[in-house]
Amino acid sequence: MTAVLVAIVSLLVLGISATLALDRRARGPLLLGTSFLYGSGVIFLILLGWSAVGFRWSLVGITIAALLVLSALALVTLRTRGPRTADHGPRAHWLDIATLLTLIGYALYATIAPLWEWDFWAIWGLKARVFLEHGGIDWRFLESQWNTFTHPDYPLLLPLNYDFVALLQGGWSDRWLGALNVAYGVALVCIVRGLASRESSTVPAALVTLTAASLAVSRYIGLAEGPLIAYGAAAVLFLRHGLLFDDDASWRHGAVLLGFAANVKNEGIAMMVAIAAALLVIKPRAVLRLWPALALAAPWLILRTTHALPTDIATGSVSSRILYRLPFTAEILTFLARRLYEPWFWAAVLAGFLIAPAIQRRRESFVVLTTLVQLIFYVGSYYATPHDARWHVATSWSRLTDQIALPITYVVVLMLAKTVAGIESPDAEARPEQR
Repeated sequence: MTAVLVAIVSLLVLGISATLALDRRARGPLLLGTSFLYGSGVIFLILLGWSAVGFRWSLVGITIAALLVLSALALVTLRTRGPRTADHGPRAHWLDIATLLTLIGYALYATIAPLWEWDFWAIWGLKARVFLEHGGIDWRFLESQWNTFTHPDYPLLLPLNYDFVALLQGGWSDRWLGALNVAYGVALVCIVRGLASRESSTVPAALVTLTAASLAVSRYIGLAEGPLIAYGAAAVLFLRHGLLFDDDASWRHGAVLLGFAANVKNEGIAMMVAIAAALLVIKPRAVLRLWPALALAAPWLILRTTHALPTDIATGSVSSRILYRLPFTAEILTFLARRLYEPWFWAAVLAGFLIAPAIQRRRESFVVLTTLVQLIFYVGSYYATPHDARWHVATSWSRLTDQIALPITYVVVLMLAKTVAGIESPDAEARPEQR
């Protein structure tokens, strides 16, 4: 367990400079949450770049590279003009105790045994172990037709973070890797607490954080859902904050986190498209501010194309499969409704959204549109899949809806909490200081 904890602390330290380079006012939970996510993303880029140039991984070499990156980010931070005021972080509330207990319970669940999910054994953990023994990304393994079950086209942020832990402990062991799942969830909860506190009073912010705590963590231990939820939800919430308050730092956070989400799983790439589509409707010129996301997604997309790594959903004739299934739309939608995980939860979210004041619903159009476009993409994938549609729905629908649950829940609970607390309109709220 020591190596995993050392890895988490190392990623946190590595990411602090990245956070402060993007947002000098970040403090408290917001600083902690973003720092871990950035540290995890930076170590992925280091290991990916190390393999791309053909060097064999070593702890000494990776450490030197990380220190160089840390120094460069620190220089950027020192050269960046600071904000007029710093964010001193949210005030504590007794509801935070319930949030803490929720996270402790999840930590016990995630680390009670070695990772047990089939997709960990066949995809995420398998890749990490193969790469570790190879001393870098094994492109021959990914290119082999016998290994298509590992989804060779999937981005590698999570496996390479597993490899970072393995380099620290001097060999492979998956006994405590579940602690990384906990770290991603805690990071997202910290971001939720920090952002909610910037636009509401203590009680609504604490209530939103408590509600988000169970959604910020993934029940699929060892799979990429955990980091994808963390990066994706944090990106959406930061971009929302940037839109509502014209906050440059939030735009930077959102774009960078979105780029890392695209390096976790293919759904992260779909999220980039969904967010761009939502912005084209709401504020078209703002799409250009997403360029860091594209820049961060590009290296893996280029490498994937260069090594001809297949994407199963794009194999064969996609259009013929879609045309074949279109007449069965009613059956597909009915089956999706029956397989929806926690239907009462989604019914409560919808009811809360409809109850909220109309002015606040219009204010949250970005998150609503992003969620709807993602749902369209996910449902559309079941028309295009080369697999049996029922099997595909049964094995993925609950995970896909988990990925998009937190941002829409965040805005619904925040709208209701602020309404009850007497905050009548966004004009009554203090806008954050700009850099």
